[in-house]
Order: sequence, then C-alpha cells, then structure tokens
Amino acid sequence: MKNVSYFKFQAKNLFHDFKLDFMQDGENYVFAPRFFDINAIISAFNVDIDNFTLMKAQHVIAQMVGMASWNELINSPENILEQKKIVLDNSNFKINRQKIYNIDLSGYEKIDQGKAGDYVLKCPLLPELKEIMSLKPNCYFMSCNKTDLKKLSADTAHIYVNVVPQNASMRILVHGVYFPDWYAVSVKNIGNM
Repeated sequence: MKNVSYFKFQAKNLFHDFKLDFMQDGENYVFAPRFFDINAIISAFNVDIDNFTLMKAQHVIAQMVGMASWNELINSPENILEQKKIVLDNSNFKINRQKIYNIDLSGYEKIDQGKAGDYVLKCPLLPELKEIMSLKPNCYFMSCNKTDLKKLSADTAHIYVNVVPQNASMRILVHGVYFPDWYAVSVKNIGNM
C-alpha cells in the first residue's frame, strides 16, 4: 500500500504544478513547475490545461508508467507497483530536484519585474549558474514586462535569472541551446534572492 500512496502523492504534485505554479500572460501560460516537466507532459499526453483536474493528473501518472488507467495502476500487485515507481522516478517527465542550490543573488541588477512578484536579474558568469545552465531546460520563459529578449540573446557576458520568490525558486534563462525560443532551467534556491 505504500506504493499506492506514493503514486497518489505524485498525482497531487502534478496537479499542483499545473494549477498553482503558473502565470497567464495573455493567451499563454508560463509554468514554474517544481516536480514535473509540464511542457513535455502537455505535448506527450495532449493535456487540456484549462480543464486539468486531480483525476486527470492521476490518469497522466498512470500513462507515464505505461498503464492504461489509474485504476489499473493502483490495483496492480505490490511488486508491479515497485517497478512502476522506479520507472516514474527515472522518467524524463520528472524534474530532478535532488540538488538544492544556495546561491546569493542579492546585489545584482534587477532588470525586470513581473506581475506575480517574480523578477529578472542580470548576473555575472558565476560557476554555479553556469552549472545550472548546462542542465536540460524544464520550463518556458516569457518576458515579464520590459525584458528585451533579443538584447539578452546578444549578451554573452552575463547570465539572466528569473527569480520566483513565492516558491523559493529561480529559473536560469537559456536561449537556443535546445530550442529556438527562451526556455529556463528551474531549480530551488535557498540563498538570498
């Protein structure tokens, strides 16, 4: 039964990432997920963002581990659940949060302020930030208000960080590494922001 509880917890985390950690900028959604790669899940499982429920989150979790439905997953024998837990833990849909960073970002130039309390900092090429930049992007970034993304693209002497204080996270902006648009690597940061 402990594995069933695990999958229930993961479904709640997925639901939380969809419903509580997003901002709407006009027609577009900007996610700040903590547990799952929301953009990849939307593409892979054809998720309707506007009508996403906990029940749909449970169904997506089941699909991630190769099961047809939530019922099939939670009614599986314990040894199958243990295998499926390993599959989910190592899934490309999960954000690797094992490392929590402690980077002091106080004192760097704030170049933009978002409506939801987030802001963009212009930082030097700190080794810790460069390390995070090398990770696979896990969310999309849209300009807060006045950030000139073309200007940022040309600046190779700085790293731009979107700080999201409400969930103690930061997004290191990445352009053109994996995608033609601006994406970010979202991680937890317990340092001064």
